[in-house]
Amino acid sequence: MLYKNISTKILFSIVIPIFLTSCATINGLMTNNEESSSEIKEISLNKRLQISIPIPENSKYVTDKTIIFGEGSRFTGVLYLIHETSADEVVEFYRVSMRDAGWSEIAIVRSDFILLNFDKEDKFATIKVNRRVFDNSTSEVTIGPKSDTTINRSINIDTPDSIESEEPFTIQ
Repeated sequence: MLYKNISTKILFSIVIPIFLTSCATINGLMTNNEESSSEIKEISLNKRLQISIPIPENSKYVTDKTIIFGEGSRFTGVLYLIHETSADEVVEFYRVSMRDAGWSEIAIVRSDFILLNFDKEDKFATIKVNRRVFDNSTSEVTIGPKSDTTINRSINIDTPDSIESEEPFTIQ
């Protein structure tokens, strides 16, 4: 009887810590620690008007990862958004809404994440959509100016202008 009581105590002293550690590990997988320490805000109508691209309804943005320069048609920067919808729904939203807003889809790459590329007049947009647990998703939207120099350098084509200039491009 004494041995049974001791073995039960030893078993519980080993099993309980392992169980508690595994719960902490599962919780860490379900929430991104970087996001939980960042401030997450709703995107107001006023903010939507300042940004020249469509944004899915009920999206929230992570303030520490979002960088906005300019507003309206001069908007450039990176938006880091959190969505309460699946990655596939977010991708479909961007494909339809960006086209409706005058953007041309250049490419789509599907992997562990989905990468969409668009262009419009003198701008480019790259949207990376990540899947999360429980049918949630995030997207990282990058908008910037495009120029022949930028495109040529990205595919390693030298032009006479690119030999003289050391800067990739300037934002005006």
